[in-house]
Amino acid sequence: MNENIKNLICQLLTDPDPDVRRRAAEDLSEYKDRNILTVLSIALEDENKGVEDAVARSFLNLGGVSAARAIVHHLEDENIVSRNLAAKLLIKLGEPSIHALIPYLKDSKKDVRKIAVDILGEIKNKEPLEYLFPLLHDPDPNVLAATLEAIGNIGSSEAIEHICNSFHQYPFAHVVAIEAMGKIGGDVARDFIENKFKEAMINGEVDRIYLFALLDAMGTLGDGETLEVLIANYEKIKEPLRDILIHDVVQISERCNLEFQFEDNSREDILKALNNYNQNIQLSAAKALAQFKDPEVTKALLLSLGISEEMDFVIIVQMSTRPQVFKIALECLENSSFQGKCQLIMLLGKLANEYIRTYFGTSNYPFELSDLDKAFTLTAEYWREATQEDWEIIANTLFRLDCERATTFLYGVMIGLDPWSRVHMINQLATVKTHHARSCILRFAKDESEAVREAVMLALNIDNPENADNMFKRG
Repeated sequence: MNENIKNLICQLLTDPDPDVRRRAAEDLSEYKDRNILTVLSIALEDENKGVEDAVARSFLNLGGVSAARAIVHHLEDENIVSRNLAAKLLIKLGEPSIHALIPYLKDSKKDVRKIAVDILGEIKNKEPLEYLFPLLHDPDPNVLAATLEAIGNIGSSEAIEHICNSFHQYPFAHVVAIEAMGKIGGDVARDFIENKFKEAMINGEVDRIYLFALLDAMGTLGDGETLEVLIANYEKIKEPLRDILIHDVVQISERCNLEFQFEDNSREDILKALNNYNQNIQLSAAKALAQFKDPEVTKALLLSLGISEEMDFVIIVQMSTRPQVFKIALECLENSSFQGKCQLIMLLGKLANEYIRTYFGTSNYPFELSDLDKAFTLTAEYWREATQEDWEIIANTLFRLDCERATTFLYGVMIGLDPWSRVHMINQLATVKTHHARSCILRFAKDESEAVREAVMLALNIDNPENADNMFKRG
């Protein structure tokens, strides 16, 4: 061991200054001496968080089986912070941690066995499965349940038989066993879960958490036959689990490319599912509601804008074919304070643009001219509360509703902005594909701010100020 390494080790273990200890830990990661791992293992319990983090980074930089073996004994520490840090490091080290962990699966302490199982489940490598299977008969229920969960995370079909055996032997493990099979998948797992669901429906009185696990797994694994089983038992599934069933039906239909229409009497249930706390269930409800075109459903969907980008896409795509949607969207924008106002404004611009292109030259517009005027007013009013990120959407919609009025309005609000905000707005207007937007930009060609003038030239693709000045005079 050279003198420099000795000095760094001394600093790491004895220096009173945490910054010195931290730098020593970082510098030691440059050396491959095996003794360094032992020193880092001691320093992993440093009372200073910065030093502890530096030691952790050094372990990860050094990596390998030796690093894992230097860390793993901390799983037995009384200090929960040290245990948790060791677990995180072993997970990040990944496959090299496996052989270091296997002996701890037989530890006399149940908490040590459990944390070793949890780590192997996070690493998700099939190699330790043969060492995990015996723990499916562990005397501690928490270890047994953790083992089922870990095996499910690893996801090997060879584990299905072992999971089925645990299901039948240990009633307390039913839910975790079903969840594990749902993660692993395959025909055997699907058939087993379907049969358990049918048994539950026949028995009537069933634990809600167990039924939730069955439904969740069926949605993930199900096929056309599963869909038939779910629909046949629709009335037996009560709230709040009916939301899960609706989600399952949509999931299976999409994954298996099956055409499916809900019965009319499911409409109210699907509307309730639209308000579920789970975004995936909300998304499935929005897809399911596409078949119901009445104004109440349209309004409910519009008020669900802003939940997620995927939700916005699903809702906006289906709006063009809905009756009275422009008026309903205006009502939502006028009377409601909800998270999706900007998305609603974007929809109004999209609808106006589609309607004008489709019905140009006719008198059959699906809205009144006063609706366009109202939409413009409400969109312009939103400017005051909007963020800069929303300005482009607002500007786009305003130009689609009334180009001349949009030019005047945007010029008016831009005058009141600071120069950098005007630059930002000019950059936004440059993306709007209408000559009226260029006209609005052109009005700032003689702005007192050099940055604004440069933004105008860049937006209009002009390479010198004189051209901008000539365009301004002609405009």
